[in-house]
Amino acid sequence: MTLQTPIFLDCPYSEKDEVKKLGAKFDWTEKKWFIPPELEIALFAKWLPKTNSDSDEDSLSLNDLLLNVQKTINKEHNRRYWVRAELVSVSANVHVYMELADHDSDGKEVAKARATLWNHRAAGLLERFQEQTGMAFKAGIKALLQVRVAFHTRYGLSLEVLDIDPNFTLGEMEAKLNRIRLRLKNEGIYNYNQTLAHPSEFCKVAVIAPPQAAGLGDFKSQADVLASLGLCEFHYYTASFQGKNAETEIPAAVELVKQVAQKERFDALVMIRGGGAKADLFQLNEYEIIKALCTAQVPVIVGIGHERDQTLLDEVANYACHTPSLVIAHIASIIIQNARQAKQNWQMLHSAVGEILNRAKAENERLNVDIREQSLKYLGAQKQALAFLIQTIQNASKNQLNQASHQVKSLMEQVLLGNPKNILNRGYAIVRNGQNRLITSKADVEEEKFLKIEFKDGCISYPKGMEKK
Repeated sequence: MTLQTPIFLDCPYSEKDEVKKLGAKFDWTEKKWFIPPELEIALFAKWLPKTNSDSDEDSLSLNDLLLNVQKTINKEHNRRYWVRAELVSVSANVHVYMELADHDSDGKEVAKARATLWNHRAAGLLERFQEQTGMAFKAGIKALLQVRVAFHTRYGLSLEVLDIDPNFTLGEMEAKLNRIRLRLKNEGIYNYNQTLAHPSEFCKVAVIAPPQAAGLGDFKSQADVLASLGLCEFHYYTASFQGKNAETEIPAAVELVKQVAQKERFDALVMIRGGGAKADLFQLNEYEIIKALCTAQVPVIVGIGHERDQTLLDEVANYACHTPSLVIAHIASIIIQNARQAKQNWQMLHSAVGEILNRAKAENERLNVDIREQSLKYLGAQKQALAFLIQTIQNASKNQLNQASHQVKSLMEQVLLGNPKNILNRGYAIVRNGQNRLITSKADVEEEKFLKIEFKDGCISYPKGMEKK
């Protein structure tokens, strides 16, 4: 039999010389030896590629394989195990179906399995669990389960739950709380918010709560009254308080409050949510949530759950109330107390001011009487002193006038004596030059060509007759 198309061979490198001697050719593109069309295939049977039909006798059906796995599991794991796991999901539909998971120290999921609690065991085990732990058997908690391994060819591997140990869950919850407490104390922030002064007045408050929560409605029913009266402002921020989102949304809301607080001064940060299943409330005991509360820059007031429920938030908060209604009642009581104290202080101040004014009025009247009496005495004394001064001034004035009169008379005599006519009458003469300027010295006379001499009975000129010219 000859071939029309080449067939590639499964030929190892060590046997290449054999196929070459038989006439095989090498394909440099495929990097394989092949049988040319003109050669017989039987010569190369040793190197022909195997087909699927060659391995049929060694294969198993899927059912056969899984039956073998089932037999192995039933043989090797035909006993009960106590298994620690986290409940990822729990649903009840006649029987209770759950999904279990295990995580490493970094929180990474390392194992997952389905488990079933059959109806005939469920009621008793779940009732006992809730009575001893105070919480429902639901997703989000860690549990110690007694299980038996089951394997079904159609449904795969699963665990049959035979018993539940409530003490493990309680211990695990407390152990988790202790780990968080220790970490916060080592970081020096466990008591940080408690060291802040308790708010003594509420004018502006930030509130973090789940959206559309019943507890928030109870809170706002009273808070809106305070806000409408202008007594306090409330700024609301929402975050999930349940499920995995709570671990990120609550710290994010606290951080947002910190940013706003750089412009808006808050007297307190309130964190509230209504009551619920204990497992739901326990989800708030996460390190990131507690750290955010501890490091808040304002006093934190929490009102979460009911009186019987307590979380780490209650331990580290500046002030803790059992419910949202008690939180707003506390805020309102402080505002009312301050208002009453302010009213009392005003009344005391008004009374004290009245007494001071009455004493001041009485003192003022006494002083007015003293002033009038002293004024009259002073005015009398001043009147006498003024009369004496007036008499003194009159006498001094008369003396000064007399002296001035004598001085004037003397000056008048001197003036009269200085009259040129009187001087001429006494035999003196007045000499002037041609410009009628007085000549008072011999030197001036020698320099003048013309002189005019005045006597008491007339004037003459020198040289004579010059005045005519």
